[in-house]
Amino acid sequence: TIGAPRIKMVNAVQVVAFVCTVVGGATAMPTSPGKGYRLLQFSETNTTWVPQSWIDTATAIEGTPHPNFFDVTDSVLLNRNASLKKAASIPRDPIHKELVDGYLTNLDTSAIFASITHLSSYFNRYYTTETGREAVLWLEAEYKLAAGNRPDVIIQLFEHDWAQPSLLVTILGKGANKAETVILGGHIDSTAGTSTNESPGADDDASGSSVVLEVFRTLMKSRFEPDRTIEFHAYAAEEVGLRGSQAIAEEYDAQARNVVSMVQMDMVGYPANTNTPVGLTTDFVSTELSTFLGKCITTYSRLTHEPSVCGYACSDHASWTKIDVPSSFPFESKFGTSNPAIHTKNDVLANLSQDRCNEFARFATGYVVELSLNP
Repeated sequence: TIGAPRIKMVNAVQVVAFVCTVVGGATAMPTSPGKGYRLLQFSETNTTWVPQSWIDTATAIEGTPHPNFFDVTDSVLLNRNASLKKAASIPRDPIHKELVDGYLTNLDTSAIFASITHLSSYFNRYYTTETGREAVLWLEAEYKLAAGNRPDVIIQLFEHDWAQPSLLVTILGKGANKAETVILGGHIDSTAGTSTNESPGADDDASGSSVVLEVFRTLMKSRFEPDRTIEFHAYAAEEVGLRGSQAIAEEYDAQARNVVSMVQMDMVGYPANTNTPVGLTTDFVSTELSTFLGKCITTYSRLTHEPSVCGYACSDHASWTKIDVPSSFPFESKFGTSNPAIHTKNDVLANLSQDRCNEFARFATGYVVELSLNP
């Protein structure tokens, strides 16, 4: 998770700004000031070149979220801003409760913690490291094991220009609207600043990736067959500017894929109780989808929710919002009260609640089933 905005940190290190030029009504791509610089977008009007060392420093401040940004160095959508259009495909209320409740009897209440235990056992899952890649390959194997021999499940790696791939898992839809896609995602990388720092990333975001996996397992055990296509994503390189999810969203946009919704699972295990409300993000998301997701939270879990503001580009849902896909981001608690151990070697399983993770899996399962079935 990138976290709540702290743009004032920019003044603490060397940053090279640029002046936009307008060519034919569009903002021209600025020229890099030199090798080792990345072009970061901090808002729809603030795009700045910074050295890689700035990103490393910003993501290594102990227990403190770093500034929100897209890394748009390689983006083909530099000038694309979300229109936040109305989400016509989002239902008003959950209508498949009896069906979902039956599926939830197949949710393994110990499996999520077991997955977090494994994913947080790597020294780090930093996007440029071999251990970062190994974690994705382990996750891929777990999806394959859960899928068995189902012919309607497709599991594939999405390779990037760095070591760690993203992972895309698809259950093909069988209805008249099978060309429409529902996405549940999380990010698989971890950080404490650089590739040489220990970052187990139990909460951020082994917890979210493990919930997404368990939702898939639950649906496989339930022999669920959706009308719309469902995809389960594990994104690489979220911590350094949403680079994995941006690459995937941009490819889907170029292919004119019809994605009807995307929900991000990023940090779901803290605090160690089920009383603290979920922080349901209100900015840079779809109001319609978030309202519906709030109803899924209260219908399918013991959790409550409250409004929360996370800022620009705070997690991978923002990559989908940017291409006008309705997105939502239910966070473990209200921003500013989340896990203080993230981005350090102390982000470990002992800080998390198994029950809280399971409740996130319950309402995430509800979301996937509700959105993937015809009314």
